[in-house]
Amino acid sequence: MAVSVLERHFVERAAALVDCAALSRAEDEYAVWLWLRPSQPRAAAVLLYLTRQGHGTVALDDPACVPAELGEDEHDDLRAIDHVIDLAVDGAAVAYRWRRGGCVEESRDGATTRSWMNVVPLPGWRRRALRVDYAPYR
Repeated sequence: MAVSVLERHFVERAAALVDCAALSRAEDEYAVWLWLRPSQPRAAAVLLYLTRQGHGTVALDDPACVPAELGEDEHDDLRAIDHVIDLAVDGAAVAYRWRRGGCVEESRDGATTRSWMNVVPLPGWRRRALRVDYAPYR
């Protein structure tokens, strides 16, 4: 099977981080999984999942993170991969985990955004959640 543009791009980004992260790969007849695993234990890993048909997701490897869907527009997909990798490398994410989901906050350029995975943000959600502050890769 030929390597897709998205997979090649992810591998190239991982190669540039060889001093602070390692790339792991798994595949079967249906899909490929690539993990960018940081050397820093408090940093977030990045998971790329691609089906053989070119669809997939990219996300921080955390149950609170909402994955970015891939497969519609190649340029948007490359930007999504870069965004998630940059988020992890910069340590710009905080995860609030509980039950089977949670919330990930991204802090960039003075702005903070939140994405929610399988939970409803009821009052007191910060107090009930397990907070994980991710460290930068370097």
